[in-house]
Amino acid sequence: MSKKQIIKLICLNVGIALLNVILFSRGLVGLTLGGDALLTALGVTAIVMSVIGFGYGNYTLLFKEPEQNVLLFKGGELSETKDYVAALEERRDKKIFEPEINNAIEQVYRMQDKDRALDSILGQYFSPQEMTYTKFQSVIISVKELFYNNIKKMLNRIIIFDYKDYLKVLEKLKNSPVVDGVKVSSKAVGAQLKIYNEHIYYVRDLIEMNESILVKLDSLLLELSKLDDLDRDGLENIAAIQEINDLISQTKFYKN
Repeated sequence: MSKKQIIKLICLNVGIALLNVILFSRGLVGLTLGGDALLTALGVTAIVMSVIGFGYGNYTLLFKEPEQNVLLFKGGELSETKDYVAALEERRDKKIFEPEINNAIEQVYRMQDKDRALDSILGQYFSPQEMTYTKFQSVIISVKELFYNNIKKMLNRIIIFDYKDYLKVLEKLKNSPVVDGVKVSSKAVGAQLKIYNEHIYYVRDLIEMNESILVKLDSLLLELSKLDDLDRDGLENIAAIQEINDLISQTKFYKN
């Protein structure tokens, strides 16, 4: 049992005990199990609810499996390339997303390679104390945050996607009657399918967005590789930097 679980157990049980002390103390609420009918009824109700809370609360903390996947992303525990790859690998049970997962894993490794290349090139031409180096790094950090945030969004959508239910919906659609050569399904089946398709398209859009980020970083790498031929005073205005800044600006308010 973890330290966090022990603390939660103590807080739960002490809280229930204190609540009952307050409810049954004559100087406070003053509930009773004898005498006044209303106070007796309320007292019995309080005891029953305390027993239910005690039983369910302790069972949940002691035996129920924690929602590791959701906590992993919302808790901000993804920090390194291997973390993102491992999280994506865990979602391979959702077969409908297998092409997207393969693509996303490849993109994560490509981002890692480009990040190293950019850091190497900047280190060759600038010192970390130079303003130009700082501005380039600021742009690179921003675009990396956007990229990895897209991976997190993707993972969260895949997690909440009920793959088994999705297969059932497809089976219902498959068995729907055909009228004039067109399958006619119920409104419920149609509504369910629409929701699932929205999840699928959302994940695919994120893959496309990250691909666009990687392509723009390729352009930036190409332009930085020509630093010897460029005017150092005009580096901040090179086309690749402008495109990346535009991309960051356009996706700043992209919905989850």
